[in-house]
Amino acid sequence: MQTAVSIKDLKVSYGPTVVLQNLNLDIRPREFLVLLGSSGCGKSTLLNAIAGLNDVSDGEIWIEGKNVTWAEPKDRGIGMVFQSYALYPRMTVRKNLAFGLRVAGLPSDEVNTRVARAADMLHLTPLLDRKPAELSGGQRQRVAIGRALVREVDVFLFDEPLSNLDAKLRNELRVEIKKLHQDLGNTMIYVTHDQVEAMTLADRIAIMKDGVIQQLAPPSEIYHRPANLFVAGFIGAPSMNFIEGRVIKTDAGFDFETGDTRFSLDGYHGAPVEGPATLGFRPEHLCLEGISGPELNGTVAVVEPMGADTVVWFDWHKQNFSLRLMGDSGFTPGAAIQVGIDLSKASLFGADGTAL
Repeated sequence: MQTAVSIKDLKVSYGPTVVLQNLNLDIRPREFLVLLGSSGCGKSTLLNAIAGLNDVSDGEIWIEGKNVTWAEPKDRGIGMVFQSYALYPRMTVRKNLAFGLRVAGLPSDEVNTRVARAADMLHLTPLLDRKPAELSGGQRQRVAIGRALVREVDVFLFDEPLSNLDAKLRNELRVEIKKLHQDLGNTMIYVTHDQVEAMTLADRIAIMKDGVIQQLAPPSEIYHRPANLFVAGFIGAPSMNFIEGRVIKTDAGFDFETGDTRFSLDGYHGAPVEGPATLGFRPEHLCLEGISGPELNGTVAVVEPMGADTVVWFDWHKQNFSLRLMGDSGFTPGAAIQVGIDLSKASLFGADGTAL
């Protein structure tokens, strides 16, 4: 498989603290890969190692077929956008965009052409003669992205570029970054802790925990077929519902038992294994009508109207579950509720947390 960026047995440590150990990752040409995880999982450390901002303890980093493990950042053929805008406050937008190119000694005509092209692509042309203090947060971040674009490299790195913006600006700029990738077709590696950004932007997502990639797959696969309990619980809002119990083999197939409740796993897509297990199902995988799978009879605890849909929280056997319904639910706290689990969309995890 052809790769744009290849990480081989990477180790990054700070003194006795090992952050990344034996990490391997291949990123395809023109791919938008998102590194997703909570704070401290190692995603920014990995990105900075690719950029050359962190020294590696062991392993190799290859970019566009070249071993750049010990190359200077400027020699790696990358453009990077940081969480902070890091703009020169006394320079105009035009000069901020052109500064790196002029330092590199490019001819003025080439500099002007690249600046004009990036400004047009990012809708910055009317702002070229303004200084950063005269720009909004979203405009400043577009300038920071433009400063990376003018380098015209094959690989772009984004380190949580939208985290300093409010929700509306994040949504707007997220769409712009998506369009930018579609127009440019460059390889992009994007770090975030925001699962909405990851799901909407990525061709593939690498979910990380404690310096280890838990699952590397397209967003749809990660959402519908999580590799383990951590991924299942991390992705989704509200997160996946879980019932702990055990799988029992019968003459007819397999049953799932929890407390004094037992039901057939007929219809489950995977391969159940007898023993302790956890059954997981997302809020939208519960149904009120046409129930064919296991039934849960509970009591409504909280109703959260979201506009286009409603999340209903209900109690069943002293556990709290969420149900997502389109439009208004019609439920009120204290009401009885009967729902069914769609086993064809459910997930089952073994004693070690791995999907079955």
